[in-house]
Parts: sequence; C-alpha cells; structure tokens
Amino acid sequence: MIRGIYSAATGMIAGQFVQDTLAGNLANLNTIGFKQDSPTFKALQDMALKRMEGGRRTPVGSIGMGVTFDHTDTSLAAGALAKTENPLDMALVGGGFFSVQTPQGEQYTRAGQFHLQPAGKGPDGKPIGFLSDDAGNKVLGLKGPISLGNYKQLAIGPQGDIQVDGKTIDRLKLVSGAAGTFEKVGGNLFTAKGPVAASAATVQSGYLEQSNVSAISGMVKMITVQRAYEAAQHAITSQDETLGKIVNEVGRI
Repeated sequence: MIRGIYSAATGMIAGQFVQDTLAGNLANLNTIGFKQDSPTFKALQDMALKRMEGGRRTPVGSIGMGVTFDHTDTSLAAGALAKTENPLDMALVGGGFFSVQTPQGEQYTRAGQFHLQPAGKGPDGKPIGFLSDDAGNKVLGLKGPISLGNYKQLAIGPQGDIQVDGKTIDRLKLVSGAAGTFEKVGGNLFTAKGPVAASAATVQSGYLEQSNVSAISGMVKMITVQRAYEAAQHAITSQDETLGKIVNEVGRI
C-alpha cells in the first residue's frame, strides 16, 4: 500500500516537472530561434517478483517503484521563417548554428536577430561597430568578431559572405555537429559537448527563424499532463483511505 502511494507521488512530481517545462516552452512561443525542451524520465527502482511454490522461488517479473527525472531533450527542428527585409536579420536553412563570442567562450545560436554594436571610430574617424546578437555577444566570422564600418550597402550571401559596399570582408562562422553535440545553456544559446565542423546550411538575409514551439500541441500536452496528475492524486487519496481502514478497523479486530 505504501509502495503504491510512493509510486503515485513520483508520478505527480514528474507531471509537475513536465508542466513547468511546457509552460516555459509556451512562454517562448514568440522568441526568435527558440528550441523547445522535453523532459525524460527513468524508473526509480525495479523490484523482482517471485512466486513461492513447494519451497522454490519462481521469477514472475518485476514491479516499478515510480519514476525520476533523467534528462532534458531539446528539439532542434527548424522553425518557420518570417520575412523582415532587414539585412541584419538572418535565418539558417538546414542544420547548423551561428557562432557568437560570449564571456563563457564561443557558443552557438539559431537566433539571427543581429544588431550593430557601436565600438568607437576607425582610423578614418568614421564610426565602426561589431555585429552582435540581442544579448550583446559578438557574432563570429572566419576571421573573428565581425566589424562593420560606416557602410552604405550591406549584403549577406547564401554562404554567409558579408559584403560591405560590394567588397567581401568576412564570412559568417557556421557550425554543425553530430546528434547530441549541442546542449542548451540558457535562452537561445548552446554549447558544444563534442567536435564541431563547418555547416552546409545556407543563410537567408532579411528573414528570422521563429520558435519551433506549437501552441496547440503545447496546450494539448498540458491538459493531458493535468489529467494524469489528477489521476495520480486520486490514487493516493484512495490508497490512503484504504490504509486508514486497515489501521483503524482491521487492527481493532
């Protein structure tokens, strides 16, 4: 009886964890380049069941003791593209990431809503700036942080070539890796747990990749989790009542 209460309780804890994750996904429904998370779970403990017959034990299977959190999977499925016509807005078509320089080192993102971060004046006295993301992290090219001067025309080619007034100054550093290489570290940023290589993704300038979260799917999952949570709650109540009868009535006999 106690085992049943514990098993149902771990199910409620797991349901709460899933609900919190779904809420976080839905909160980022309109976040550029956001990738939704999904928690996974594993059996807390399995107990072997055996049947006693004629002094001999015969295995009949096992019984679970509930679940516990295992890890979080992040879906890297591409989101829809939205046209902005801003040349500093970029989206990747295909697998891969933009590279950015952060205080924690080089990290990666699919959020291509870039800006020009002022960085003083160049030798000619004209203002210069670095291409950066929303958090102020510098976007990396093959030559390092991408510096843009006082340009009249800016164009980004499909391979990531950056042309300023008709002259190619650098190429965006686009990377990819094997499955499981990239791990989310917060917001839209990822870190690499293994080796990365140049990505074959193409760049769409003037577009932004939207979140890959589906509002309808997220709401359906939240309703399903809520119902499972309530079922586990009822199971605990029922077993508690039965346990109370055993203690107060059977014990009296």
